[in-house]
Order: sequence, then C-alpha cells, then structure tokens
Amino acid sequence: MSATIDKLRDEHRKMAKLLGLLNREIQAFGENKSVDLELVESILEYNLLFPDACHHPKEDVVFQCLCERDPEAAKAVGDLAEEHEELHALTSRFAMAVQNVLQDYELPRDWFYEVADEYMRFMRRHMQMEEVVFFPAAERILTEDDWKAVDARVFSKVDPLFDDHADERYESLRQAILLSEGEAGAAA
Repeated sequence: MSATIDKLRDEHRKMAKLLGLLNREIQAFGENKSVDLELVESILEYNLLFPDACHHPKEDVVFQCLCERDPEAAKAVGDLAEEHEELHALTSRFAMAVQNVLQDYELPRDWFYEVADEYMRFMRRHMQMEEVVFFPAAERILTEDDWKAVDARVFSKVDPLFDDHADERYESLRQAILLSEGEAGAAA
C-alpha cells in the first residue's frame, strides 16, 4: 500500500465535502433562496488551484506507472489527462458564471443552474471512477518498488484549505465546512 493512494483518497474525501457545500448552495439557487455566492466562488477558486497544482499531478504519476506496468488495466481507466483537462474547463466555466453573477450581469437562471450541475456531476463521476476503477487497479497491479518510485516522485505541497498552515483567504470556507460538519453531526 502506498502513502500516495491514502493521500489521494483523503483529498477526495475533502473535495467531496466541498461538493456537498456547493450542492447545498446550488439547490438553494434552484429554489430561489438566498445563495452565498462568495462561498461558491471560494470553493471554485480552490478547485481551480489545488487539484491542478497538487492532486492531479500525483494521480498522473500513479497513472503513468500503471500504464507502464499494465497497459490493459490503464485502458480501463481511460484518458485521465483528458478528464483532468475537462474538469478544469468545467470548473473555469462555472467560476466565470459565478463571477458574472457577482458583477450583476443578467444570466438566464436555467443556464447558470445547468453550468453548476454539469460541473458537479462531472466532478462526482470523475472521483467515483478513480475510487472504483483507477485506485483499486493501481493497488492491485503496482509492486512495492513501483510505490516507492511513485512516492519518491510525488511532491508534497501544502493544501491551502485543509493543512495546518492553510491560506488565510480560505478561512471563511474552512468555517463553512466546520459549520456544515457540526450541522451534520447534530442531525445524526
């Protein structure tokens, strides 16, 4: 087992929390309720920064090793780089739509909702594919030496939201996550 896979799964859990917050806000939007667009903007800013700079490069190293070790297993995963590019494009599109709303541009509500929904559906599907197909294949096929090589190549970058020395610009997002977790605990 690799520390890299454990870290990737942990990052997915954290991204799923953000998707939960995002989903709550977009549902409120769909119901014509008050929406915290600054929170949505912060989530999207984080999702444009962190995955491309840190999370996806780790996955790319694991995938490259999987391709070398077992091309057929890698084929079942699909084109991971293309998925990451598509995810970045959808995130950018959604972030631009939020910026337009924050700047009081008139946008069709249905279009905004569709942009948000497309992003969230793709993100969930992508992470599910990695959890169900990619990570198990890597764990099954890569050898201990492969994992050592992967772990040596993967850089450790501070997560600007979830690490102990997180970036101050994400403080309100961190507080929203804690509040959401508190509400979920109280409801249970």
